[in-house]
Amino acid sequence: MKVKIPFPVQTAPGAQSLEGGGRIVNGYIEELGDAAPNKTAIRRGPGLKAWGTTAQTGYRGSTLVNGVLYAAFNGKLDKFSSSGGASTNVGNLAGTKRGFFAANNNTTPDKVFVDPDGNIATFTPSAVTSGYPDADLPAVNSVDVLDGYLIFTTGDGRAFASDLNSTAVNALSFGKAEAKPDGLVRGVAWGGRMLLFGTATTEVWTDAGTIPFPLARNTVIPRGLLGPYCVAGYEDGFSRGPIFVGDDCGVYKLDGYTPVKVSPSDLDGLIEAVADKTTLEATAYISRGHAFWQLSCPAWTWRLDISTSQWSQAESHLATRSRISGAISAYGKWLTGDTASGNIREISTSTRDETGDPLRLRIESGPVMNFPAGQTVGRADFYFATGVGEASGVDPIATNPSVEISWSDDGGVTWSIPVIRKLGRQASPQQLVSLVSCTGRTRWMGRRWRIDISDPVYASFLYGTQSDDPRAA
Repeated sequence: MKVKIPFPVQTAPGAQSLEGGGRIVNGYIEELGDAAPNKTAIRRGPGLKAWGTTAQTGYRGSTLVNGVLYAAFNGKLDKFSSSGGASTNVGNLAGTKRGFFAANNNTTPDKVFVDPDGNIATFTPSAVTSGYPDADLPAVNSVDVLDGYLIFTTGDGRAFASDLNSTAVNALSFGKAEAKPDGLVRGVAWGGRMLLFGTATTEVWTDAGTIPFPLARNTVIPRGLLGPYCVAGYEDGFSRGPIFVGDDCGVYKLDGYTPVKVSPSDLDGLIEAVADKTTLEATAYISRGHAFWQLSCPAWTWRLDISTSQWSQAESHLATRSRISGAISAYGKWLTGDTASGNIREISTSTRDETGDPLRLRIESGPVMNFPAGQTVGRADFYFATGVGEASGVDPIATNPSVEISWSDDGGVTWSIPVIRKLGRQASPQQLVSLVSCTGRTRWMGRRWRIDISDPVYASFLYGTQSDDPRAA
């Protein structure tokens, strides 16, 4: 009896392992052609390679203005040219929390940084000035730019606008988000509109050209923002539209002005369990044509492939979350902060590790239920892209790469010691990855299989089969 092993197309760990439908960690689904061996393949996601270095710690966000990349860190603002390398310090920048940048359309753009603690500064390529130059601006918690106006939000529900392409602020140049008394958490400009996120509602305002406040309310979306960093997808170079974590702990994308839920219940439960919602951080980037929206907290990372509407998980070496933090499109690349250092990394499709640390692709199957309980597994065959060794790579992990295969007969509570098989040296695609008469009998719960590839080579898995006959069919 030969059956196909039910490997997932979307991560589904379940609230408990026994109810899980399989997991994909550091991988994504790629649809294949009609004549391919399988409809889909699971490929390893992008790695990280070195790009820019700093002497700082605590990445807080980046912006690209007039060809210069500015990056905020704990107490500091640094800058980079297009070539990366060592940063240049611009000046001191108060605060340690992640924050928000904005620059208007002035001939020499006015540049501002704000964080949710109320720290605010303006800066030039050579200096940082603490505070804001116009005393009519009250304490604010975020900033963005719309049509040349710097738009600031406050916790009491007001949105202030600067004069056009200026830092000057009229004390009366504000609008009040009054649909509900939920204050404002964040302001985001997208598609010629200003999204003003409160804790229970989101108001959409547009440029009406009025004086002194240029914006007018267009509509109200009955869904708020869970935390100040819980929205991404609107950024230059990505532009798939805002995706955000709503006040009910679900993830939503906007269909026009209608919030459409895109998160599975497994993720909703994880979000709900995060005690400090300000630790939730969304970011977005593109790799190999796939648009990824990623949500992280210190304990985990989940990633939505907008191109396929499938979710996966992500984690870095010796960590339970991804190192990617605050990605930005710059110089034809996707750059990112690094939670493991004060450096700027490049998100790279062709990189199979994270600046030297392994990037393990892990795939776990659901239970094989259509196989007789107690039957000996005579063989299991796994179909990978083989012959992926790289003759010029690090020996032996790249020249003669391996895959680790283990199994669980108790619903994924415990796993066997991995069995190591080779993926084939360069130009040797005839490698067969099989386990023959070495895995024992199954139980009534159904056998689950786990695949781990840590070696820095191209990794792509198509499907697997399980048979009671040790002979190859």
